[in-house]
Amino acid sequence: MRKKPADAYAYLNDGTRVTLYHRQKLERISQDQAEESEQLDAAIGSSEALLTSLGMTLPERLQQPLRQSVEVQPIVLERWETILAEAKAATPEQVDYRTLLTPAEIDSVLKKHALIGNESSCFRSLNRFDFALAVATGVIAGMLDIFLVGIPAHPGFLGGSRSEGGWLSNVVKEKFGNLFPENVIKDLEKAYSVPFDPSTNAYLQSNVSGLGPTTHRFQSPGHDLLLGFIFGVRDILTGEFSAISKNGQLIIQQVADPLLQGERLFIRILEALRIELGHLASDVATPLGLPAPLMPLLLFLQFGKIGDKQYTIGEVARQMYRSGYDFRHFLAGSIPVIVTEIIIRLGNFIELMNNGAVYSEMSSSKLQRQLLIAHCVATLINAGKVYVTQNPLSINWAQTLVFIQYAIPELTSLLHKEALRSQLVEEEILNGYHNINNDLSILIQNQEDRSFVV
Repeated sequence: MRKKPADAYAYLNDGTRVTLYHRQKLERISQDQAEESEQLDAAIGSSEALLTSLGMTLPERLQQPLRQSVEVQPIVLERWETILAEAKAATPEQVDYRTLLTPAEIDSVLKKHALIGNESSCFRSLNRFDFALAVATGVIAGMLDIFLVGIPAHPGFLGGSRSEGGWLSNVVKEKFGNLFPENVIKDLEKAYSVPFDPSTNAYLQSNVSGLGPTTHRFQSPGHDLLLGFIFGVRDILTGEFSAISKNGQLIIQQVADPLLQGERLFIRILEALRIELGHLASDVATPLGLPAPLMPLLLFLQFGKIGDKQYTIGEVARQMYRSGYDFRHFLAGSIPVIVTEIIIRLGNFIELMNNGAVYSEMSSSKLQRQLLIAHCVATLINAGKVYVTQNPLSINWAQTLVFIQYAIPELTSLLHKEALRSQLVEEEILNGYHNINNDLSILIQNQEDRSFVV
């Protein structure tokens, strides 16, 4: 973390020094006024005693002070440099806030700064209700994942027994089957042919290890619903085939002519997007379907020894796709995630309304932390499900991605917590200076616009 140079905080030291200097001047003025008032009272008392001793009657006191209009002379403001030079000459070399503030004032400032720190703290901004709602929602999502999502239907995975699949997973696959019947799929395949669809190495110049009819969509990023709009569109435009081998190598090779050569780039991109969407639609309801979003990236993780065959993480992910872990099962796993988002956001909204509060940056960060806790609980329950079943197909990939999405900003915030807190405190101090400056400007303007009445 890069530290600010000492000069960056010089204005704070200068402000403290000038404040001390003015405080000393005000104390001297107040002391002089008290002494003069005491002397004046003594003189008045002596005069009254003398007049009384001479037999004279003292005049009655005025019920109201004598009012007289006095023209106020404009206040001549000194330059900051002049004031600072006078302050440096009249104050000690070492000056800090302890010289200015009483213990009670220091305690008040520290409490205020502690509240500022709470805004950048991970959990202090949450009350018991917030924690309870987040944890309970995470448990609900975890139970939905266990009892409704389950695992995809498969004939056997990593030597395990076959499974009929979870209820919600089967329902989603059935709905997609009704949405895209076989004749529609065939028509789409003919209309939206793409260069990234080879299912074997038969006509390829470069061999792609592991490529086959049951894995070619998983190993081709163009078939990913997110990566496809980068790799797939690029492949369509260039006539190339981008694939990831089972050994984690990205292989790109020419397999067709570029799309609409000579046409304007904008037109070519629009046509490539149309073809990409059409081809994805043609594959989404096939027996193996499309891969879960971003899951093909796991092919690059060529480490780990999982199962009897000592598979790497990348190979386990590839085998999961072959066993039915596709986009449709991903959608089923997204249902508990959506339930979590709805409950937490609705609870946060109701709490804001009951407290008469409005949406702010602080309430936004509080909501993000509630969502992080809820998704963390759901992810931990899912991890327990994987541990108990000893089956990677139990992983809820949608839940994992959302948890990572919320965890990364919070981890980044924790790494820069002190820098963020220092920034917030500094902003609070600067706001205080601005408020003082505005008050002084208003005071000076009022004095210039009217006369004193004494």
